Amino acid sequence: MYKDNAKNGLTAISVSLDEPGENGVKDRLLRFLKRQDATFTNVILDENQEFWTKKFDMATPPCVFVFNREGKWKQFKLFENYDEIKQYAVKCLNAR
Repeated sequence: MYKDNAKNGLTAISVSLDEPGENGVKDRLLRFLKRQDATFTNVILDENQEFWTKKFDMATPPCVFVFNREGKWKQFKLFENYDEIKQYAVKCLNAR
């Protein structure tokens, strides 16, 4: 989705919630991101679980957040219909 829509203003960021100090986690994440050809920004969150569960009203990962141009977001469980996520993201891009 990112490669198809970056020219229209789509920005993607992946956030890993893995413990950054865990032995081998950075190498494991890097291998995964390379396999996915994730050419956008990728970060490892170093906040504790209480912070991000409260901030994003998220019980458990994985999930996808799509932010509109006003900074409001809609949360999708990662296993929801990918086409629904893509359709919503494109709708947000086209709302100017």
